[in-house]
Amino acid sequence: MTTNPFPAINGGCYCTAVRYRLLTSPLFCYACHCTDCQKATGSAFALHATIETYNISIISKAKPSLITLIMDPSKPQDVSRRALCSQCGTILWGNDNSWGYAVSDVRIGSLDFPGIMEPDVHSFVGSKLGWIDLPKDAKTTKGHYGYKEMWPKSSLKRLEVCLERFEAAKKAAASQEKKPEEAGRGKDASPVDGDGEKTPTATGDAEEIEDDEAFEQRFRETERALQERLAKLSLKLGDEDEKPASKTTT
Repeated sequence: MTTNPFPAINGGCYCTAVRYRLLTSPLFCYACHCTDCQKATGSAFALHATIETYNISIISKAKPSLITLIMDPSKPQDVSRRALCSQCGTILWGNDNSWGYAVSDVRIGSLDFPGIMEPDVHSFVGSKLGWIDLPKDAKTTKGHYGYKEMWPKSSLKRLEVCLERFEAAKKAAASQEKKPEEAGRGKDASPVDGDGEKTPTATGDAEEIEDDEAFEQRFRETERALQERLAKLSLKLGDEDEKPASKTTT
């Protein structure tokens, strides 16, 4: 059975100087309602798409600036990194996880069509702002979510491959003088796992056991949902283009 390739999901900064593309679907999407994320984003919550760093491709001439931050002065060894536009300051993605530079959290709001990346889980709902109503079927956690329990099996396999490649890249970087997240990635990068070509977000239960027929059906349903969302967005953009310009009166 053949499947349609993962559609081009592009994103960029506010001033459009930096543009990027996700080469495959995210490993997982999540919303974080903790007070730290509220302050860091200046908004009600943070919305991230977790993906292997080598599956983020820069498609603009301008490259994002990479800054390193020490979030806790008492733990100088724990550093975070941000990729941002040097002109407008838009943060595009960052590394705040235990996997270092190998895995990045893309800020979903920087995607051209953020509506297609719905969160698979809402974390830290205890500090969620009271006027935000979550869907009745939304998965929630009081604190950090456990990726081993919540990620689908395909994403866990992709993570394992990613970390192995990253370790090999670090060794190669010493002799090739390449950045670890870039080593091993050719000019024409391709997704690390075919599973990622089928879904807009991570779906399914990491502990769920399903046969091949159910597996394919689930992905076909998710792919159809993605196409419907893209179609709606296209219609909306078409309606906006057809609206007559408003006349000003003096």
